[in-house]
Amino acid sequence: METIVVKIKGLRSAACVSSIEYKLQQLEYVEAVHVDFVTSEALIRSFRKLDIDQIQKVVEENGYSLEISEKASNFRRERPKKDNTLLFSGAVFFLLLLLEIAIHFLKYELSLEIVQVAAGAEMFLVFVALLLARKHIAFGIKQLSSDIPSMDSLLAVSSLLAIVYSGYQAIGVLQGYASEYDLYCAAASGAIFFTLYGKGNAQKAEQLFTSAKPESFKLPKATLLVDDLEHIISGNHLISGDTIIVREGSVIPADGLVLDGSAEVDEAEVSGSSALMSKGKGNEVFAETVVKNGSLKIKVTATGKNVKAVQLWRLAKQYAQEPKSMQRLRHTDKIAAIFLPVVTSISVIAGLSWYFYSGDVHLGFKVLVSVMLGAYPCALGYVHSSALLSITKLANAQGIIFKNPAVLERLHKITMGVFSKQDASIANRMDLVQLTALDLYVENALPEFLPDGRVRAVVDLEPKEKAELIRSLRWGGERTLVYGNKISDMPLLASGDVGVAVQNSAADQFAHISFPQDEPKLILTALEISKKLSKIYKRNSILSLTFNLLSLPLAIGVWYAFGGLLLEPLLLAGVMLLGGVSVILSSKFI
Repeated sequence: METIVVKIKGLRSAACVSSIEYKLQQLEYVEAVHVDFVTSEALIRSFRKLDIDQIQKVVEENGYSLEISEKASNFRRERPKKDNTLLFSGAVFFLLLLLEIAIHFLKYELSLEIVQVAAGAEMFLVFVALLLARKHIAFGIKQLSSDIPSMDSLLAVSSLLAIVYSGYQAIGVLQGYASEYDLYCAAASGAIFFTLYGKGNAQKAEQLFTSAKPESFKLPKATLLVDDLEHIISGNHLISGDTIIVREGSVIPADGLVLDGSAEVDEAEVSGSSALMSKGKGNEVFAETVVKNGSLKIKVTATGKNVKAVQLWRLAKQYAQEPKSMQRLRHTDKIAAIFLPVVTSISVIAGLSWYFYSGDVHLGFKVLVSVMLGAYPCALGYVHSSALLSITKLANAQGIIFKNPAVLERLHKITMGVFSKQDASIANRMDLVQLTALDLYVENALPEFLPDGRVRAVVDLEPKEKAELIRSLRWGGERTLVYGNKISDMPLLASGDVGVAVQNSAADQFAHISFPQDEPKLILTALEISKKLSKIYKRNSILSLTFNLLSLPLAIGVWYAFGGLLLEPLLLAGVMLLGGVSVILSSKFI
């Protein structure tokens, strides 16, 4: 038996549906036809291979057009090209750093010609670095005109200023009149390298997440009975009125009424109750329930999107599209939006102050560039991404899969746990567990272990009613975690801030966190991982900002005014290197 699904364009009413169904039914070897007016899809079933050309002719003769859904063809995947941008950028940074170290300590021993060659080499290398980051620089310049500049905007302003100043100084060196070798090439390339490093880590981290995007609901195979002959077809290809046979151990593929036979059916997937239900002639049965013993002859009453299981899936999909309270914050861009105007203002004020104080344009511009680069929080670009990458790898190593970075970042702030329970005596039960960020012991989620008043059982509610209850909790300010694995749990998981399910279970497609086995106590592990991520975030941020705060007085010239140090190019590059390495090592220390 062959079944195909085609789309008929031009259907305008139920009468059109009835007409085209009748016409197609008259074709030779066509056993059944069902046309869905809403989707315009026609399911055609035949005992022999269907003649598509003949079907198309009938459709077009009746004033409609036919669209055949093409199966995805096999194709040869091209191997992704290896991106060496970060490697080249790092090489440029360290070459420039070595050059500036050599010039700094040997400049009085080197000939002018060698110093000029070094200056030319530095300008060439920094332009290579600029070329490697051209997309980010261009995007940053574009973002300057927006209301919220990004980290790329900070990179563009600080690196371009440094290159312009360094170019001016390099010209002086090449022409032999520059008094100082003040090239900020290493610092500029360092800012570029660490920015690219952070973006690379962010990309790697994102690849470890599997987005919860429910695409479809496939019903199990069906044993169709036609003229006492059995045919195995997809449950999605059943038509209302079909007769099917479901034997012991098989999953019922459609909603229907029992015509003959008797059996005990496990309806836990759609009802939430683990008690076996006795079914016989005249009883209603549901898709995705399991015949435990006996066999049933069933007349199909609902198929496809009309079965109870698919209705629950569609309800869950609707809830999943709602905005949640645990949306991810773009930390770096929020910081950049504050840093850019503040740092720009400080650098301009400091530069002008030194110009008016000393009358030296060169000194004023040098201070301006030093402040822009010294205050540039390049480490912040990977404060979060490096930590997120390390923690996500840790979670995956323990079998816990986070599908959403926001959930991993904020899981420890959950205040309410909802656990769908399978109780043979009480149907449709779930437990509400009051939680706090400081006292979150999910291992005690079972009522027998919880102190009085910490758990509240909710029973005799339909899945939609449960989902609405969870939504009301969220609207009341609670951040909810929902644990469940059945089809009936799908709306619950989709309505909460965080949905947790076992990998490959029916509800997994609506979960934000997947566990390798049915063990609610793993929530404790997930919570600890989320807390560790938060600690690393704070630690990395403190380290990054510490180096920025230490370099800022030097850059402004606070110590220089008293005969001390000014943030020279080499010192700036060194501070940048130390800050970057410290944050990288901190992210590895879990």
